[in-house]
Amino acid sequence: MGSGGTYFPKSSNDLQRLIQDSKEDADRQRLDGDVNKLMREVLASCERDPEKTKEQLGEIADVLKDQADMEQFLFGGSVAKQTYVDGLSDIDALVILREEDLANKSPAEVLNTFHNSLQDNLTYDKVKSVEKGRMAVTVVYRDGTEIQLLPGIRSGKNVLIPTAGAKEWKETNPKAFQRALTTANERLNQSLVPTIKLIKSINAGFPGQKRLTGYHIESLAVDAIKGYRGSKTVKSLLTHILDHASKRVLSSIQDVTGQSRIVDSYLGKANSAERRIVADALMSVVRKLNAAKTVDEWKAMLEI
Repeated sequence: MGSGGTYFPKSSNDLQRLIQDSKEDADRQRLDGDVNKLMREVLASCERDPEKTKEQLGEIADVLKDQADMEQFLFGGSVAKQTYVDGLSDIDALVILREEDLANKSPAEVLNTFHNSLQDNLTYDKVKSVEKGRMAVTVVYRDGTEIQLLPGIRSGKNVLIPTAGAKEWKETNPKAFQRALTTANERLNQSLVPTIKLIKSINAGFPGQKRLTGYHIESLAVDAIKGYRGSKTVKSLLTHILDHASKRVLSSIQDVTGQSRIVDSYLGKANSAERRIVADALMSVVRKLNAAKTVDEWKAMLEI
């Protein structure tokens, strides 16, 4: 160690190692910058115009103003090739219908009523179609925008929403998870939601037995960033959340919305074969991302 704390290599080997370490550090920083730029560009190209989405949701709210209250989320619109309507995942708005007699009807009947109401009342100069799914209704606009709406009914202070397939009602506190996700996203410089969307895109490429639901991914992401003090870039968050999820998925995670006791009952008990299969798939992605040395390798992993 020289004066002022400067390090002087004692041998040519030490100097070579120092040069190599400096080069690797510079390459790492360059890759980080290039990958984060790539992710921003991909997300920007896939994202909807938030102002237009708000306007479209406002128009739908006006159409339904005498029939329902709307709670907008604005976290929907995933870049994933396939998304899962599982509770509040990928939903643009929760539509709480006011008709008292709906409480005596099945979710499937309410979904039909809601779908018919939108079909009858929306103007079709901008709207291409109104499509009914397993749990939600999607309004498809002529400009390609899709707005996904989940119907629900009030139950005291909470809200009842359909289970998958609209077979029965389940009670939820929709604002609980929204608050958690919003707070975490703000703390991480608005990088968490884009990261979740990229994870959903990766997840969509998994075969069925290795695939997580959208809401489970969101819950794992929120769990992963508790106490997180690392870089707030999408690249860093992506590898951190996937690494955390590969371990956390082996045990159940509580559902903060109250829709159910746990988010991931579909994977069975702790350390089940189903959970281990998913954990291995996530860890495989982490290893490949950590080993990626070029932007092209990252593109391949994200299927961009």
